Amino acid sequence: MSQVWAHRSTCCRRSVGTGVLTITVSQQNVLPMYKPIWHVQINQLFIINEHATILNMPWTAIAPDLDLYRPALQKWMPKAEIRTPGKALARFDGIVTWKTPDGRLRYLVEEKRHLRHQDVGVVVEQLNRRRAELPADHADDRLLILAPHVRTQQAAVLERAEIDYLDLAGNAHLQAPGLFVHVEGRQPRKEPTPAPGRPQKGWIKTVMAILIRPELTNAPYRTLADQADVALGTLAGCMNDLAARGLLLEGKGGRKVADRQALVALWVQAYVEGLRPKLKERRLQIRAEEKQEIWTRLETVLRARAQQWALTGADAAERRTHFFRAEETEIYAPIRALEDRETQKALVAQPAMRGGNLLIIEPPGPLAIPEPADGGLPVTPDLLAYAELRYRGTGQALEAAELLLSRVLDDAPH
Repeated sequence: MSQVWAHRSTCCRRSVGTGVLTITVSQQNVLPMYKPIWHVQINQLFIINEHATILNMPWTAIAPDLDLYRPALQKWMPKAEIRTPGKALARFDGIVTWKTPDGRLRYLVEEKRHLRHQDVGVVVEQLNRRRAELPADHADDRLLILAPHVRTQQAAVLERAEIDYLDLAGNAHLQAPGLFVHVEGRQPRKEPTPAPGRPQKGWIKTVMAILIRPELTNAPYRTLADQADVALGTLAGCMNDLAARGLLLEGKGGRKVADRQALVALWVQAYVEGLRPKLKERRLQIRAEEKQEIWTRLETVLRARAQQWALTGADAAERRTHFFRAEETEIYAPIRALEDRETQKALVAQPAMRGGNLLIIEPPGPLAIPEPADGGLPVTPDLLAYAELRYRGTGQALEAAELLLSRVLDDAPH
């Protein structure tokens, strides 16, 4: 169900005639253009000729993709100016300026063509980093995301981060002195042949290898395929897809990832929705008083049996950030290894249909279980620990994920 709240204290050119229009719609009422609607309240001065509004909107040369958003921008901010950013703001895709009764409003624009399939938490972290680095004369500028579609769950995250958004489906959240617009719940039109499509299992495993070990980006295909545990044909299709998305560049110096942060955002969402629900799981209840006892016993028993394993999720994050300690320990390990009765006996464990304090997850790829450093406990790479926390989805898990994110976005492997 669509939900729309809108308030503007400015001029809008929408209908024939001139005058002041006030519309208040209760839950039971329906407007022709919005159905059904919880609440709409619009106070605006309107003047005839919508065509003239578009013509009067400043038409500065900008990136072609931003042209798609002009009608939506002018709907809520008539006569707003869109222009290409200067050198100091070159990391943004555009700048929108608009005169309000309270003064000039300036938005720094980020266009996210694949936002629907991205982890919006990564996008927020990326933009917050840029916001922190803004010159002093842009400290009061607001951030605006433009995307083909912003999902409802993504919208809530952006609003909490005070990042405004507007999409081609009709959703918007614009909040600044002299301007408040909120529209949510609109769905995009179905495209008969969307391209590129939703990432599949082979794509997820290939990109995981590239993100965990960046040097593999320019490695021979066979080497990368072995590390990702995918077929050569699958790998070639993945690399072509990344190039089509503008995330992989190839030149004289070889292949390189064009935007690691965008790729992380896309990969995490694909992993959480596409691969993680399909991984096999088993639960055990280990008789132990403390976490450290569980970890030590796992290391002793599995090492004696030459079985590889690694802490992941909350326990991996706790080892890195010392923030979030969950009741349940999550590990990557071969399922069969922990189904063995002798192994369970050595762990002082028994199968648990529900609950339990140990969750064994099928490793999503060879690189999920690294060699332990300096004889310590084996801990999965930060990328996968972050993804597991996002998959868990509780409030504490998401907070722990945010603390881990800066390490994930770093090029250096962890």
